[in-house]
Amino acid sequence: MTDVPGYSANQRLLDPRKLGTSTMLSSTSKYLNDPRLRHWVAVESLRRNGPDMDHYGGPLEIIDIFRGLDDIDEINRLFGEARKKDADLNAWFEARYLIPHDMQALAELPEGTLGREYQKMLAEQGLQADFLPFDNTATDYDYFMRRHSQTHDIEHVVIGYRYDPLGEFALIAARQTNMLKVLGLELMEHMSVVSNLLLSTGIARFGCHYPQLLPPLYKALGEGQRIGEQMTTGIFMPRYEEMFDWTVDAVREELGIRHGPDFQDTMWSLGEYFDAA
Repeated sequence: MTDVPGYSANQRLLDPRKLGTSTMLSSTSKYLNDPRLRHWVAVESLRRNGPDMDHYGGPLEIIDIFRGLDDIDEINRLFGEARKKDADLNAWFEARYLIPHDMQALAELPEGTLGREYQKMLAEQGLQADFLPFDNTATDYDYFMRRHSQTHDIEHVVIGYRYDPLGEFALIAARQTNMLKVLGLELMEHMSVVSNLLLSTGIARFGCHYPQLLPPLYKALGEGQRIGEQMTTGIFMPRYEEMFDWTVDAVREELGIRHGPDFQDTMWSLGEYFDAA
């Protein structure tokens, strides 16, 4: 048995990376090292839709996962640097603007106004306003996430892509393109990871089970990117609540949003995306 290598129980305490081999998954990627995220990516990439998981289960789960993965200190440092360079961004953070959404009052606004269309969209989904799990505004990171949770569904109405699967991904394209322009690459390396994982796993799921949706998805992504690029301000920065009584067309004109020839409402995709199989 001379070919059997020597073994000591103390080897269990050594860093397997220093040994050059490991029976455990060990990577320089904090994302790959996280077992919850590995599981989430596999499930979201490969699953078929069914009644056991609703439309929002995946996004809510990855948001929770990234509460422990985001480098919040570094993000706050980068926000501080960005605020020094951009007076409008600095003023936006300084104001910490938040306002409750009175859905009953919005239901009484005229058809075609931003507030009325926002209220109708939430009613169609059976959702409450401002439902994402963020409630803190102590740091710039906290406020950014808190405000995004409040404006996400408003942004759907403003860009013209709603809560269907293609619309969700089109909003990601618009938002990511726009924020890259406003915040810069270094911040977006942190702030885009969740959205990019939602998009990449969604494309994989489409490829596995709904390939007929891939061509219209690519079309919607291109239009979303164009919308995000042409906006005259950061998509996260307007006080949308002060425009609730404006027509949606007037809000789009104010923000520089003009739909191109490739734009089409994508709500039809709901029926093709969700099934009981």
